[in-house]
Amino acid sequence: MENIKQEIFGLEKKYWKAMTDSDLEGALALTDFPCVVAGSHGFSSVDPDQFEKMFKSNQGQIKDVTFDENKFQVRQIGPDTAVAAYEIKTADTHAVDTSTWIKKDGKWVCAMHTETQIPNDKSAQH
Repeated sequence: MENIKQEIFGLEKKYWKAMTDSDLEGALALTDFPCVVAGSHGFSSVDPDQFEKMFKSNQGQIKDVTFDENKFQVRQIGPDTAVAAYEIKTADTHAVDTSTWIKKDGKWVCAMHTETQIPNDKSAQH
């Protein structure tokens, strides 16, 4: 179980690095389409073109993202499916995020991602 946690944690770090580095190709390579996304603006199922538009509209807005492996949980549902939940902080956001990762052609990709703001900057409950 510890190996899957480390693997998914590494993928989440890689995904957020792609976001902070404005690396569209890197983010696309880690995403399964159509990808379900949900947050304070609602939810949708996005294809690669919609993802690119969303990515470019947020470009430069996400500068520094931190999350802690000690506040990172993973549950492997099956050999090709895992879910992750973690607390995240940026310059102007404190939230909990969840992702569903699936293995396709031997490679993990994100099929769903959600973000829920934590009101009043309270720590996430575990």
